[in-house]
Amino acid sequence: MLKRFASIIVAATIAFSGLAFTTGEQAEAATGTFAYSKVNGLNIRTSASLSSSVVTKMNKGQRYTYLGKVGSFYKINYKGTHRYISASSTYTYLKANTATATQVATTSSSSARTKLVAESKKYLGTPYRYGGTTTAGFDCSGYTGHVYKKAINKSIPRDSRSQYSSSKKLSKSAIQAGDLVFFSHNGGTIQHVGMAISKTQMINSETGGVKYASFTSGYWAPRYVGAGTYL
Repeated sequence: MLKRFASIIVAATIAFSGLAFTTGEQAEAATGTFAYSKVNGLNIRTSASLSSSVVTKMNKGQRYTYLGKVGSFYKINYKGTHRYISASSTYTYLKANTATATQVATTSSSSARTKLVAESKKYLGTPYRYGGTTTAGFDCSGYTGHVYKKAINKSIPRDSRSQYSSSKKLSKSAIQAGDLVFFSHNGGTIQHVGMAISKTQMINSETGGVKYASFTSGYWAPRYVGAGTYL
């Protein structure tokens, strides 16, 4: 009898929209979208109706987490419960939390970089082959293109010169793992590319095959031209 009574209470609580949050609503709230008031004294109501009770008021610039639209009202999280405000552009507007958006983008980029580094290391020792784009042998750009495709399913231009021209350019201080670093043997056009795995080290296909090398000291340092990213 007690178990049955408890079940009824739980069901009733879930059915009451003023108290319960669904999984979808929690996920939507997690995206960081907020409803802002454009005016002072905006009514916060118990339901999506002008005839419903007014719980309190919000003033210009105040915000609450947005949980979706119901008719001409925005559903918001007000102190852990569902409440409603006018969705009229005269009184309110929606805006994503830019900090949250930036965090999501950064997390995505970090994941891609981790995958690129892990994939690049699988081919250490693979022989150098002019024009090569497979594990039978890579040239420099064939290697970076293969890694990008396998790691994050991203197609980049075939040759090093095109990879450089199509990339978003970076200062040397901004280089991160997964970015591409470019070189010239004669001080002119781009002739070589490697993938950075740190601020100073890259992994690339050169004479002797796929190997680690420094791009801030040794052979490649004076031949460095620039860096670019596709992330």
